[in-house]
Formats: sequence, C-alpha cells, structure tokens
Amino acid sequence: MVRLGLLSAKPADTQMLTRENCTGSSQELETIRHIVPQELAPILASTEEQPVHLFVADSRDMHGSGVTHHLCRVPLPPESFLQLCPRVLVPSWPLYYALRCRDMPCLSDRLLLGMELCGSYSHLIVGDQTTATFYRMPSRQEDGSLLTRYDSPRIPMATTRQELTTFLKQAHGVRGAHSALEALSYVLDGSSSPGESILALMATLPCKKGGYGFKELELNPKVEVKAEQRHLTRTDSYHPDGYLRYLMTDLEYESNEFHTSSTAIARDKARRNAIQALGIEVKDVTWEMLSHIESLDLLFEQLLDKEHRMGQHSPKCVSHDNRAPYRRI
Repeated sequence: MVRLGLLSAKPADTQMLTRENCTGSSQELETIRHIVPQELAPILASTEEQPVHLFVADSRDMHGSGVTHHLCRVPLPPESFLQLCPRVLVPSWPLYYALRCRDMPCLSDRLLLGMELCGSYSHLIVGDQTTATFYRMPSRQEDGSLLTRYDSPRIPMATTRQELTTFLKQAHGVRGAHSALEALSYVLDGSSSPGESILALMATLPCKKGGYGFKELELNPKVEVKAEQRHLTRTDSYHPDGYLRYLMTDLEYESNEFHTSSTAIARDKARRNAIQALGIEVKDVTWEMLSHIESLDLLFEQLLDKEHRMGQHSPKCVSHDNRAPYRRI
C-alpha cells in the first residue's frame, strides 16, 4: 500500500532497535488501535488469517489473539523501519525482504520477491478485504466469497539490489538475511512485470540453478537512437524489455493481458519494425513459451548460435538435459 501511494511513510527516527528499547506489546497494540488514522485501522485489525506481526522484548509479552509475536533477540541495524504514524513502525524494504525470505525455503520464491521489490510492478490483490477498504471495489463470486484477482500496476521501484545488499550485510544475526543475500546475487533491477522477471531469471541463472547462463541481460534500459537514424524510428530512444546489448538482441515479453488486442498488436508491430530498422533483432517471448521448457531451449539455442557466429564463445547451458534438476519458477 505504501508503494501504491495508499499510505504515506517516512524513514523512522529509530536508528537501531535493540531488546532494551523494544517496547512493543499486545497491550500497547490495543491502545494504538484507538488513536491511529482511520486508513490504518484495517491493517492493525489482526485476525487468525491475517495476523499483525509484533516485535516484543520479553517472552512474557508473547500472547494475544491474532498476533504473531517475534522476540527481539538481535539488534536491528539503522534504516530497518519506516514510520506510518507516531508509534507505528513497519519494516523497511530491506528488512521486509529478509523477514519474508526467512519463511521462503524455495529459492525461486525469494528471487521473484526480490525482482518485484527491485522492479516497477506490484501484485495488487483486488478483492482482498484490506485493499477493498481503500479501493471500494470488492469483487464477490456467486457464493458470496471474495474473488481474488492479480493485477500489476506500474509503480516506482521500492528499492534496488544494491540498497538491499548494503543493508543485509549489516544485518548480522537477523534470520533470513543469509537467504536473502543468496537470492540477491541473481536478482536484477528494472523488471516491469512478473513475466519479465521470470524470463530474465531463466535467461541469466547459472545452469546449476536451472537457467541458461546468459549474464549480460539488461531490463528496460534506455537505448538512445542516433540522430542520423531517428527518421527510421520517429523517436530518440526506446526501452527494450530484455536487452542483450552484445548480441544486439531484444527479448520482448508479450503478455496476454496487454498485447493481444488489435490496437496493442498494431502498436507492437510498429515498435518491432522500428527497432529492427536499427539492426537490433527482436525475439518475442510469450507466457506459453515460459511454460514449456522445450520452447525456451530452442529460443536460447538460437541465441547461442548467434553468439558463435559473432565470435562470442562464453560457455552456456542450453539443453535441459545438461542442466541441474530445479523447481520451476
């Protein structure tokens, strides 16, 4: 909600949270619920299904229905919190990433969360009781149950890979920090959709992690068009989805949501023609291709062949028979 602009937050004054100055308790939470702004009330209304997570200093404070307690065992470094309002702090993006990774044993989940935080999209759950309070648009199925639908509104990046890495290297003893750092070694900045994230990870992960090993992929970079070529494009720059600059190849993710209408098809074809006029090859990638490993094998074998023809000989792993077993992203 902070990323979507539904809640305002600023860096908290708390420089470092230690067990000595951690004052959280279920009793204090009850007090705060009656003084916070109205828009925060749904967030603090903890239930068994959607509990409030609360840091406490003493195990004797670890009680309260609908509240998940965490004992503050180690100091939390500076910039660990954002302040929503007086007396209400929430984890900053780096701390949030560590806390989430703590409960994500699967590397692919940690990778996709990292790509989302370092990207310009967010999974908005339309129909969720909390977001419905703000959007006034709860959707219900015929039986009356809430209908959950996933959209990906374009928003500013929450953080960057470098910011996450810098924080996590200071977060000694924080559970989840090690798992988060492991994932960050493969996370890329700049994705603009979940599909782009999956494509980028499949392209760049090493073979032993189930990827294809193409390291030099840029997501949505600004590519300048030379002045003498602008008559071919009618624009001075463009942003490819996934750019392999050294191969002069643009990997374009074509989602079913935004690329299948007649208007979108016409727009995409015109854009593709302009890019190819600059000598850049465009490779279209669909969700169906991401869902079938044989299609991806063929795509990246074509790129590997192009590497060889251009005199590039960096080792790559294309055939799924040569890659380590992995859990599909």
